[in-house]
Amino acid sequence: MMDEITAFTTMLKNERGLAVNTRDNYRRDLVKAKDFFTQQGVTTWQAVDRYAVMDFLTAQQQAGKSVATINRLISSLRQFFHYLVRQQQLVANPMETIDHRPASAQLASPVILTEEEVDRLLAVPDTTTPLGIRDRAILELLDATGMRVTELATLPLTALHLDIRFVQLQGNAQHERMVPLGRPTVQWLERYLKTVRPQLVDGDQTAVFLNAHGRPLTRQGIWKNFRKWVQQADITKQVTPQTFRYTLAVQMLSRGASGQVVQEMLGYTELRMLRPYLKVTPQELAATYEKYHPRA
Repeated sequence: MMDEITAFTTMLKNERGLAVNTRDNYRRDLVKAKDFFTQQGVTTWQAVDRYAVMDFLTAQQQAGKSVATINRLISSLRQFFHYLVRQQQLVANPMETIDHRPASAQLASPVILTEEEVDRLLAVPDTTTPLGIRDRAILELLDATGMRVTELATLPLTALHLDIRFVQLQGNAQHERMVPLGRPTVQWLERYLKTVRPQLVDGDQTAVFLNAHGRPLTRQGIWKNFRKWVQQADITKQVTPQTFRYTLAVQMLSRGASGQVVQEMLGYTELRMLRPYLKVTPQELAATYEKYHPRA
């Protein structure tokens, strides 16, 4: 991915005659985006879609970046992807579907679901059908853990430890975490794994969640299904899978859980520097989860 960034900044020098400082700003912005995407398992620019970009921009807001900084990142990505399309390295520019409004508008305060809205969303899948059981298991897992869409799409069977009610997540190579699971989540996962997944699986698939053709669900497929579920639940808020992360954090914090434990569960990357001081054991996570998660 660095080769494309280098070629782009060279073009800015040779064709546009931009100053060194301007070129360096573009380069820093694109390297920051590249590092985020690779941590999420997206290792080529061709694999970056609008959802990956939205995740990146949201992460910048969570990290406390200013509106001006986020708007500059949007501008840098827009120019860079336009260049890749012009060079015929991409068919479409994923930035074309990103809202052109300022970052202060499009990255507003996170949407939080009420418990009643969560219940409505969980009740949407038709659990008399195999795919309905799968979808309910997905929603239960998102609600229980606040895991990222990439983590869900790439979740392997070996990450599930249902006998001790934990799931092993790895947001990036440096940060692996064990997240507790509530009893309802374990029950739906067991039902899906025992009665549905064997019907779906095509070949030697290791991913937990499969589509109707027996292949691993993609990020795009999860987003598409999620929009359908939100609409069927008659929720008018701008809800995304990321909403479960915010909702989980707010629910647990409002019930008295420590910010340290909640952030450990959600796997924020800034905790890497603080890890030597965060002596949170899986047992402490489980105890806090049991006490503060509304559906444990």
